[in-house]
Amino acid sequence: MTVGTILNRQERRRQHTREGIQQATLALLQEVGYADLSVRAITERTDIGYGTFYVHYGDKDDAVWDVIYALAESERRKTEAELADVPYPLKEYHSWVRMFAYAHQYRDGFMQFFGPQGSAVLTARYQDYLMHIHEENLRAGRYSAGIDLPPDFLANFMAGGLMRLFQWWLADPNAADPEDMARQLFRAIYRTEPPA
Repeated sequence: MTVGTILNRQERRRQHTREGIQQATLALLQEVGYADLSVRAITERTDIGYGTFYVHYGDKDDAVWDVIYALAESERRKTEAELADVPYPLKEYHSWVRMFAYAHQYRDGFMQFFGPQGSAVLTARYQDYLMHIHEENLRAGRYSAGIDLPPDFLANFMAGGLMRLFQWWLADPNAADPEDMARQLFRAIYRTEPPA
């Protein structure tokens, strides 16, 4: 047996344990919600010790963020694939429709994580995630705000605005549906109606 084989086996075991923690975290979030989720519940569901949990994650929010990130990335990849040939600014509009529809579909989870009783840490991480997506798309030329401002400025502006809109809209449902929200956001950014 070579050292390379041992390292590969150790890495596979480590990955397996991490995946088990993620699956347990997701299942418990669905069963008991964020507020009642605990590291103890995760370790019991995964059948690991506290020490093993803390080898992989610093706290409950780290494990929850891994779940949120994986779900968000899956949705982002689907959106990018479906809108790959759509020109901007129509691409932004349809991306925003999908983001609002996704948030609406998982409203309870969004409110648990990012609402008034949620986690400031998770809220900041999700806003950073949104900012990085927008900055990457602006720098790559997939999106354009049509104004000459630095991409990092625009990306932070968009992420902050989107996060506040999600929190406001999901906490206080009104007559606006995901398309209405995306349309209003488009009008606020581009000062015109979305293209047909």
